[in-house]
Amino acid sequence: MRNIVVVVALLVLLLSSCDFMNKKELCLEPVLDIHFNTQMAFTASYAGSFIDSNDSKEYFYFCNTPTDQRIDIFDEVGSFVESINLEEVVNKFGDEIFITLVSMDTILIATQYTNELIAINSNGDTWFYLNIDSIFPEEIQGKYRFFSLSQTSFSCNRQNLYFAASPNYNLFIPEKEFNNYSMEERTLMYYSFYYNSPYFLKLSNYLSDTISFEFGLDDIYHQICEENSDYGEFSTYKYVNNKLFFYSRFSNCLFIINPDNFQIEKKLELKSKFTKIGHPAITLSEGKVMEQRAETAQILKKIGKIDNVLFDNSYYYIVLKHPDLMPINLSKSKYLSFFSVIVLNDDFVFVDEFLFDTKEYNQYSGMMTQKGLAFQKTNTQNEKIYTVFNLF
Repeated sequence: MRNIVVVVALLVLLLSSCDFMNKKELCLEPVLDIHFNTQMAFTASYAGSFIDSNDSKEYFYFCNTPTDQRIDIFDEVGSFVESINLEEVVNKFGDEIFITLVSMDTILIATQYTNELIAINSNGDTWFYLNIDSIFPEEIQGKYRFFSLSQTSFSCNRQNLYFAASPNYNLFIPEKEFNNYSMEERTLMYYSFYYNSPYFLKLSNYLSDTISFEFGLDDIYHQICEENSDYGEFSTYKYVNNKLFFYSRFSNCLFIINPDNFQIEKKLELKSKFTKIGHPAITLSEGKVMEQRAETAQILKKIGKIDNVLFDNSYYYIVLKHPDLMPINLSKSKYLSFFSVIVLNDDFVFVDEFLFDTKEYNQYSGMMTQKGLAFQKTNTQNEKIYTVFNLF
């Protein structure tokens, strides 16, 4: 009997050793640089890649609406393809817009404050226009403003568009009563209204006469804070791999949401090797609201946050922004700043985390290409250079 136990123990040890030897540490390594001959200044929301629905090829785009008023498009190796003129759009709708490229001839543009959706072709001509409020019942019209995430404009899966629905601050209190409340009272009332409002607006069949809408995810902030908390923030979501992802500066969790019914499918707690992720929202007290909101702003400067979610058909890449580090006796120009990328497999199991220096790569520039995860190099003068990384 003792011999059998010994043999079994040796077999378990041998199998464990084999498993250990077969395990390989993955590394996120640079594999190539793509050079784009453009000096255009742009923000993360005006740069990205897309698969053209006509020829199924990958293209890159860069845009700056306040100054250049055009979109420059490049192919997968960085060669210039064409420019799309946005002057007419900017003159009519302003330069605060969201942009998503579906194809060369379908460029979707959403206005930031007036809830308008426009489609233009490669000549810059408008061929579709919709005032989003016009499809709602009268009692909903004007009650919300529809915003997008900062990295890739409004999310688009070519059947549906997803916006963050933010209650219109000036309309949730009747105009004749607005001045009856102090700024503090209005702030508390707004947070209470927002807390129980739907987070998402979905538009389906959005370029047709059969367009429909659906609001959803009414309770997302119930998951992370109390109603009378200071939880105000910009849109924090992403549509990736047929899923919606919600994340917040006030939590270290990633929420995976079914885009069809807005049900939370998974709440995933993230931990970083390099920074603390998120901070619980401060509970607001009457008479101290403005002071506490200022306190929130200072706290958020000192913590990390989830900034982007990307997917390459095998792995999820969670981009974390870190707080800036200011060593004693160093000037501001010599501050230390980093970001990291947490890698999860397609079952959301942690794989590893990789650290980047913002003096080398722009932390807001992350995009997923057919060749891998890409970040823009910083301090390049006459061109834009994106480094592509692969897992090995």
